[in-house]
Amino acid sequence: MIDALTVHSMAAPSEVNQVISFDIYTDGGYFEKHDLGGWGSVIYQQDVESIRVSGWQKKTCSLEMELKASLNGLKQIEELLSKAMQTRPSLESSIACSTAQYSITLYTDSRILIEGLSQKIHLWRAKNWIHKSGNPVKFRCLWEQIEQLTLVNHVHWKWVKGHNGNRGNTLADGLARAAVINKLTSAHL
Repeated sequence: MIDALTVHSMAAPSEVNQVISFDIYTDGGYFEKHDLGGWGSVIYQQDVESIRVSGWQKKTCSLEMELKASLNGLKQIEELLSKAMQTRPSLESSIACSTAQYSITLYTDSRILIEGLSQKIHLWRAKNWIHKSGNPVKFRCLWEQIEQLTLVNHVHWKWVKGHNGNRGNTLADGLARAAVINKLTSAHL
């Protein structure tokens, strides 16, 4: 399996003396004709776009791309917070002691993702990651990583209707598509 990642940083971390709000918009998709999937995440810090991250993968599906978009968006926040702690030692203790110093909201158009994290993951774990059908839950590792980052960072999940004019969702969708298109055009050069 091949997985590519592109990151574009657009802003420096915010000042320490305020609550830092992060909004992550994610989207993923699968292009069956080419057997390629793409994912994209856009991160807004204090309502200002700060990071775009995207990637592509062969032999995948829409759900895996939705999961990767969310996971990579959350990882970007972790890296941003880690860098802030390294460059501003006083921030380390305030963030480590209280999540009140920052808030994270992740927006997705995938109801399956939200339902999986809020309801089904507990059932899957209780049944040793086996569905009612007897089949194993796909992408267990991704589900567990996302759950861990969600719990550690107290992430709030919100559903947005896809392809409905939401700027963050539209941008994330565009990043996912662009990742696949860039792969296809570079493969033909």
